[in-house]
Amino acid sequence: MLPLLKKNSEKAKASQVPAWHTNFRNYATLPDTKIIRTSFFVNGFVLFLTVGALLAFAFQEYKLYDLRRQSNEWQAKVDASKSASDQAVAKYKRFQVEEKKIDELNAFLKDQKLVFSDFIIQLSRTKPQGLVFSGVEYRDTGVSIRGFVQGMSEQATTAVSLYEKQLKEDVVINKSFGTIAMANISRDVQAGRLVFEVVLTFGKAKK
Repeated sequence: MLPLLKKNSEKAKASQVPAWHTNFRNYATLPDTKIIRTSFFVNGFVLFLTVGALLAFAFQEYKLYDLRRQSNEWQAKVDASKSASDQAVAKYKRFQVEEKKIDELNAFLKDQKLVFSDFIIQLSRTKPQGLVFSGVEYRDTGVSIRGFVQGMSEQATTAVSLYEKQLKEDVVINKSFGTIAMANISRDVQAGRLVFEVVLTFGKAKK
């Protein structure tokens, strides 16, 4: 039995002795024995990036297409309504012109110290017989009444003076003016008449 045990121990020692020959294997050229290879992950990652870039590009192209479509639709609507729009703009410009006229008239009436139409009616209603108006001028400071009386006698001068007094005593006319005075009185020899001008100045009437 002893010789057999001796042989077994020698075999065990022999198995632990390093191999005598050199390892010439090149591990870089050996096939990859992994279950899932590294190149699979690299290729998958690259494929994922490529697909993502393609999807992003496709989405951007779709957005551009949709924007172009909406732009074309709005342009078609603008072209269809251009005629009506031009007519509306033209009407609005005419409206602005008329509105300006109305504003000017309102401003004039607002600043007007006298209702000129009522003033003319009162003059016509109270005009003495034989006296003729040749012109009534509305000014910023007041009103000028020009007229004449046929004849150049003392009676014509008296008629003009009485008319001046009548204007000063007229309650309707006098309330709009501060002063009423004869500005000019002269004889027109060629026409054979007495010409006069009465100036009514705006202001608070004196009691």
